[in-house]
Amino acid sequence: MPGRYPKKRFSQVFLADKKVVRNIVNLLEINSADTVFEIGSGRGTLTELIAATGAKLFSFEIDRDLIENLEKKFQNYENVSIINQNFLETEPGKYFDGKFKLIGNIPYDITSPLLDWMIQYQKQISLAVITTQKELAQRIASKPGSKGWAPISIFCQCAFDVQSVFDIPPKAFFPPPKIFSSTMTFRPRENYQISDRVYFEKIVRQSFLHRRKQLVNNLTQLPEIDKNRLGDVLSALNLENNCRAEQISIEDFIRLAESLKS
Repeated sequence: MPGRYPKKRFSQVFLADKKVVRNIVNLLEINSADTVFEIGSGRGTLTELIAATGAKLFSFEIDRDLIENLEKKFQNYENVSIINQNFLETEPGKYFDGKFKLIGNIPYDITSPLLDWMIQYQKQISLAVITTQKELAQRIASKPGSKGWAPISIFCQCAFDVQSVFDIPPKAFFPPPKIFSSTMTFRPRENYQISDRVYFEKIVRQSFLHRRKQLVNNLTQLPEIDKNRLGDVLSALNLENNCRAEQISIEDFIRLAESLKS
């Protein structure tokens, strides 16, 4: 039967533990007035609980073999729309004009593109509950000074208050993956004031180019950055000349980028 078994090309694993499913959906704090976008309907496990709340649900599934069963399963729910589409290609305004909640169990290989999508549409998201690989979740939620602090942490936390809420063992999925997963919440925060986001992201990525190298050594590989001037900028920002990128907060990275661009 099409859709019966997970497909490797979509990195599919299906949540099978009903308690875990309910705990995930509860984090979304749904009421009947909400609009929810679901990333990957799968077999409809999360979909079913969301549908029962009465919230308007747009559930996106890329696998055509799953669509027929999903449409049959939810044919009596007027509040549910099953959409056969790659979620990353979705423009939310085509479906709903206001703020929406977002939920999904995300394969590792699309987590970064999804986070970029979430940042792009941050002003329309009221709350997101995302489940992904535990190691990646730890990096997203990391803080300055930790080994996990990375560009992905910084860019996400510029837009969202990120919390890793609970871990999920492999046995909660079918088929069981070889890794633990983590469920995270993303609550939009007031944006940091960044005059040139492209340049800011360039500086952050370059700063982490070689993690073991000092910030100075990474940034002076950019032709427009003079080592002496960079030293003066770091001193003015009360940052050590021998500091590394993992020690730098979001606020200091913003000030660093603004100072280097001026």
